[in-house]
Amino acid sequence: MSLLSKLFRTKSPQVLKPSGESKTSGELIAEVTDGSNLVEGCQTWELAEQKKNDLHYMKKCCDAELKTMERAGLVAAPYYFERVAILSRKEKNYEQEVAYCERYIAAVEAYYRTSGTEGIADVRKGPRFQAIAKRLKKAKELLARGE
Repeated sequence: MSLLSKLFRTKSPQVLKPSGESKTSGELIAEVTDGSNLVEGCQTWELAEQKKNDLHYMKKCCDAELKTMERAGLVAAPYYFERVAILSRKEKNYEQEVAYCERYIAAVEAYYRTSGTEGIADVRKGPRFQAIAKRLKKAKELLARGE
């Protein structure tokens, strides 16, 4: 099922702005999910580069991605979870690193258990998901050693 088919299944958003221009996919997702994909009024992808080293914003993006996944049936982007994990390790906050890695992996596994993989990309096969899984193992080791 296509992205727009999933979105329109829940609500019927207007595809055109009052100006006659087409809305972006992000605007449509925001409309259908009542803004759950927004962080302080911005799409998560808009914050990806400018706030990538800001743990507070990356955590907010993780929350927004999970809410969007729940409301729109779109798998959460792994980028923000990987950034939280990287920034947490820099702070030697291994508990937080483990928590965000586990949270992402569990959410994605649950998504594919209920949605299946037919006709949709499987992010579990992608490099970011794989990096998060490897990072989780190492973070657990560091946490156990008490470093």
